Amino acid sequence: MVLSDSDIRAACETIEEKEVLGLARELVRIPSVYTKEQRISDFVRGKFERWGIDVTRVPIVGHGDTLVASFGPRKAKAVAFNGHLDTVDVMTGWKHDPFAATVEKGRLFGLGSLDMKSGLATMMLAFRAIHESGLTKRSRFDFQAVTGEEDLCIGTTTLAVDGHYRGVKAVIVGEGFGGLGAITYGRRGGTFYDIEIHGKSAHGATPHRGINAVQDAARLAVALEGLPLRKADALLSDDFEPLKETQTLLRMNGGGVSLSVPDRCIITLTRCTIPGGKVDAKDEIVALAKRLKLRSKVIVKTRTGPADPLPPYMTDPRSELVTAAKESISLITGKTPRLVCGVSEADDNVVAYRTGLPVICMGPGERGTKARYHQPEESIGTAQLGAAARIYCATALRLAE
Repeated sequence: MVLSDSDIRAACETIEEKEVLGLARELVRIPSVYTKEQRISDFVRGKFERWGIDVTRVPIVGHGDTLVASFGPRKAKAVAFNGHLDTVDVMTGWKHDPFAATVEKGRLFGLGSLDMKSGLATMMLAFRAIHESGLTKRSRFDFQAVTGEEDLCIGTTTLAVDGHYRGVKAVIVGEGFGGLGAITYGRRGGTFYDIEIHGKSAHGATPHRGINAVQDAARLAVALEGLPLRKADALLSDDFEPLKETQTLLRMNGGGVSLSVPDRCIITLTRCTIPGGKVDAKDEIVALAKRLKLRSKVIVKTRTGPADPLPPYMTDPRSELVTAAKESISLITGKTPRLVCGVSEADDNVVAYRTGLPVICMGPGERGTKARYHQPEESIGTAQLGAAARIYCATALRLAE
């Protein structure tokens, strides 16, 4: 059965904008800083159960439960929604109460309002609308409400490792970087490096007898700024600018309180890599250290772990998933969205890397100066929430049929 635009629009129009905003505010009012997500997990599970949708709890060590809600025939291929329950910590600089969910001049203020409780609310109500529409008797739909996204995407990684993506044909992540005018069909990756600088200890009054690891680390840190960063001029970031690599020196740690020449220092560096580019620049860092002719010994380690390194990805722009999303945004908003690549790694990187499934990010969001992700005074324009929920609903219905 192929659904008409009128069938899809009728299902989408059951979603009320007032209810979407109300649910987003409820979610913001529940503190869910990563590692402390159990309360919001229980709240979301209760919502699904009251809507008559089966929910499976997936325990995540050190975090609240990740949830997988599902309806439809078990043997059918599923369209999956993915959204995270956790937030970052409360940063200094808030003027509004970060948990009051204040609505002011058309904007919802609060921790997680942008990243990503508004996206979560819109997807949840889209999921309910599909369930109640009766249009998809032979299709399956999953909703993954994950914890630990802000902690190396551990919730989604666990789902992938444990086989929860078997039978899924496409994944929609609800982080709308760039807002409703954009579809994130690719994303930069992220690689972390721990650079160990080993010098030689000596009494601080006779520094010539030692090798100062901190001084050599400082020289290396400055030189790292000169490493070449690649560009992908044919790809747009979610700020609609040409996509390029970046790197950030995150930490330098060395020396002590005693009067001794520091014999060890560690630099932690991260590099955000572009699709089609080089994922591991370890050899470039090693070559740079050699050119500096440091007296210290330099050891460069690429960090490995459950989500490290996380490669960039691209979903085929001609895929059924991207096509359905473009058509749905045009149907609901009357505008053609732009295809962009996200600059920060997220759960869609994990899905692409671990499962090979087509995946996109889209939904309510902001760009430019309003994109206060991981910043105080985080907020989102409320006018987009109803439309976002209808876009999710329409996209999933197109993919299912």
